[in-house]
Amino acid sequence: MQMPKLNKQVLVFAVLLSGCAHEATPRPESVVPPAQFSVVGEPAKQQWWKSFNEPALDELILRAYKANPDLTVAQARWRSARAAVAAANADLLPRLDAQVSFESSRNSAESGRNFPGMPRRFDILTVGGQASWELDIWGQNKDQAQAAMAEAMAASYSADDAKISLSAEVARHWFSIQAARVEAECLAEEFKARYREMELIEKSVNAGILASDPLSAARLAAAQAKLEETQAIQRLAALENALRVLLGASPSEALPPSPATTEKKTRPEFGAGVPSALLLRRPDLMAAAAKLDAAMSREGAARADFYPRVTLTGQAGWQADPASRVGRGSSGFWSLMPSIELPLFDADRRNANLELARTEIEIAGANWRKAVLNAFREVEDSLVDLRELALQVDLAERVLVATKDRYQNAQTRFAAGVANEQEVVIAQRDVAMARRTYVRLELERCQASVRLIAATGGGWTQTGTAP
Repeated sequence: MQMPKLNKQVLVFAVLLSGCAHEATPRPESVVPPAQFSVVGEPAKQQWWKSFNEPALDELILRAYKANPDLTVAQARWRSARAAVAAANADLLPRLDAQVSFESSRNSAESGRNFPGMPRRFDILTVGGQASWELDIWGQNKDQAQAAMAEAMAASYSADDAKISLSAEVARHWFSIQAARVEAECLAEEFKARYREMELIEKSVNAGILASDPLSAARLAAAQAKLEETQAIQRLAALENALRVLLGASPSEALPPSPATTEKKTRPEFGAGVPSALLLRRPDLMAAAAKLDAAMSREGAARADFYPRVTLTGQAGWQADPASRVGRGSSGFWSLMPSIELPLFDADRRNANLELARTEIEIAGANWRKAVLNAFREVEDSLVDLRELALQVDLAERVLVATKDRYQNAQTRFAAGVANEQEVVIAQRDVAMARRTYVRLELERCQASVRLIAATGGGWTQTGTAP
């Protein structure tokens, strides 16, 4: 039985229908921003760190911009993405190559291919060029170029975000170091006071005035104070080394000293701005949106892969033997070869690539929504921290003032002979404890301000650059 012939027009029409059968994936929906944040206020501007009035912090951030390894990597990825854009755009244009070739050959006299009057040796010189151009009828190359452009935008936003995150991390580490230095200083004062208290109790015990039980407790308290002092020194060293890593500095490099005024910090007031504007002020959110754009474009390229490909290839030039005849009219040649590639069978490769592209859209969309939700959470967390820390700092300041007054009164009473030295030592110890608590909370308040600044974009604008 003879098989029916397959009409070529029907075949082409079936191929076109197979491409049309795949519809574009809709873009994932965005997160609806809240009406407003819990605290109203203007966000920070560029170079926000100068509002803290600490020249050492300005110097540290500038040093980090120059030598931080992570920032260097982010900026290198941006340059790599820009190069990928140029490569993708090149596929939209024809390709032209110059060709120069020389062929020298000699036939064997025993090959049976020699004819009377024909030379046995041939020297052929070819000079010309070749052009090829894939006609982007279905927009596959265009989608790939748009995907590369979106990836480059994402890399640019990520580089800006790395810069903002770096400045915030440097500031937070700097404030942590200041707090750790004060903590180590206060713990040394506490140990000194407790050790002196132990000596006074020991004298009373030796004189038979007190029993030995208070002495054991005093010795234990002095040992505990010394342990906490050594732990504070250890934490300070770890924080300083972490800051050196951010600066790209060696572990032995000295860091700036703390400001003269450490207790009462100059802390600028920053707000969160409008929630809907937050999506345009944070480069990490813009990067997530750009990655979603790239995934959408790659899905379009995967759908276009189901359609036929049309390529034009041409050659032109001169070819002659001997070479001296190259360039004459009779030595010219040219050829034009259009070709169509029809997808018939590929073991489901195209379908697999399309499914992969669609899953990338789902992943990019989920990451985008997650980034937006986390951004709103970070802002609200920072606002809550600032509100609660303001109350804690106020209470700690009152305690510090009270302990200082008590210490001053104890010194006056001791000088007048109506108080013993132990009362002065205990008051001195309480001042050190209160000062340690107050400074820690005050610097935590500065860190919360930095977290809010980073959560609201660090002064970045879409039309500008990272600070």
